Amino acid sequence: MAYEYGPLSRPLRETLAALQDGLMREYRREYLPAHRRSARRSRRLRRIRGWCRATGRLAEQAARVTERTLPRIEQETGHAFRSPDGLARVLMAPSTKRLFSEILAGFPEDVLPLRANDLAMLGKFADDAHALALIGDVTLRLKVLSGEDAGAAGLAALSDRWGLFESRIGSGPRCPPDGENLEQEKETLARAVLGLIYVEGGTDALRAVVPLLAHDRDG
Repeated sequence: MAYEYGPLSRPLRETLAALQDGLMREYRREYLPAHRRSARRSRRLRRIRGWCRATGRLAEQAARVTERTLPRIEQETGHAFRSPDGLARVLMAPSTKRLFSEILAGFPEDVLPLRANDLAMLGKFADDAHALALIGDVTLRLKVLSGEDAGAAGLAALSDRWGLFESRIGSGPRCPPDGENLEQEKETLARAVLGLIYVEGGTDALRAVVPLLAHDRDG
């Protein structure tokens, strides 16, 4: 298969709903009563059902980001995000890459439950946080803080303030990091959100967040 990539063909909420509907359609198409199924067919049906449930969880978590996390950040920073999808992409957990790649590989292209390009793009969302974190870190240092370090404590506290780690969009339960690894993950999420704010709103929008960093670092 060849993929063109680019943006999703529709908003994330609609894309996940279409994916879940498509998976249910394929489940019904392949379904056979238990007494007529081979062991292979039973495994196949369990796999599709698992993908469908995981996609439903993603949709619920993405909706919570839109309803709770995004308004909190907008209120405190004064920045209105262009769409909820940017923040959702930042918060997409690495575990989602495996989910979408398995779905993409699990069907012939002509019966995929979603366009191949959209599935490929969904699988790349988990990389966005690291790319935007780099943008946020460099821009904060060079254009806003004039070479100063925002401080790991301030960034982790900002992540806690906005509930970023708790808002991660993941395809299933995972063992949460602890100690230093947890702090690093929180810092990355905070930097990524700052990077997104800069990409959308420029230096002035990012500069408006600095008092929050100072407050959380000193507090």
